[in-house]
Amino acid sequence: MLGGVALILVALLAGCGSSGAGLGPAAQIRSPLALIASVGGSTPRQRTPLYRIVGCHSRGSAVYTHGPRRYEVALGFDDGPYPDTPAFVRMLSANRAAATFFMIGDQITGAYRETMLRELREGDVLGDHTFTHPDLVQSREVRSQLQRTIAVIRAQTDYTPCVFRPPYGDVNASVVQTARSLGLATVTWNVDPSDYTQPGASAIIHRVLAQVQPGSIIISHDGGGPRGQTLAAYPQIISALRRRGYGIVTIPKLLGFRPIYEPCVKLCDGIGVPRAKVPREAIIQPAP
Repeated sequence: MLGGVALILVALLAGCGSSGAGLGPAAQIRSPLALIASVGGSTPRQRTPLYRIVGCHSRGSAVYTHGPRRYEVALGFDDGPYPDTPAFVRMLSANRAAATFFMIGDQITGAYRETMLRELREGDVLGDHTFTHPDLVQSREVRSQLQRTIAVIRAQTDYTPCVFRPPYGDVNASVVQTARSLGLATVTWNVDPSDYTQPGASAIIHRVLAQVQPGSIIISHDGGGPRGQTLAAYPQIISALRRRGYGIVTIPKLLGFRPIYEPCVKLCDGIGVPRAKVPREAIIQPAP
């Protein structure tokens, strides 16, 4: 392209003489970039800066079982990523809802990278559910279990989680303190349909709607076994919650935790947004 433009410029100048004789006064003061544009080239354009979500900022050392008593609820799906997880992400997108996915680090591989990036793009949140799903109260590897999961999530997505759900909901003060030292808030639940027992979609729907109240955190599962019943239940759950006047938000949003964004330095992995679309409450930090 540049070689062709150069030949055109040479031809133009040669045809007019070195002094520019034969060109009108306006043409004689045109810049080379203007001449390039006149023959089909283009001038450099300023790219709009993009920002991508890289984490969230949690606070407090309590175990969160619910949020403020207002008409919002949060969905949390445990034990992924799993073969059913992409279908859950599509279901949430189709129903214009977001959720928090608490992931087991040992199950996170490159095969799930695009699914995890789509979760972030759709407004879902990635959470820590330990590396191998042990009972942390009985474990001597609490810090390692949490750190390794943070590391593998970050390696696949450049996102650092700020919420953690203990397997089986089993937690004590030491576990909470260790999680807090890693920037993780400990989150359990106050609505449990026991969907992991596969009681049927109708039972899951009934149990959630019977237990839910303002500020609830609902636990369900996208992994750990076939989750077709849970997947089938949630469009009806989401619709029923909205008819009752509930907003459906992520757990960090419910708890008032602020998202963290950075300018994209390399690639945005398809999740970069213009500054105008960054949430107003977000923390914007410089790129590393």
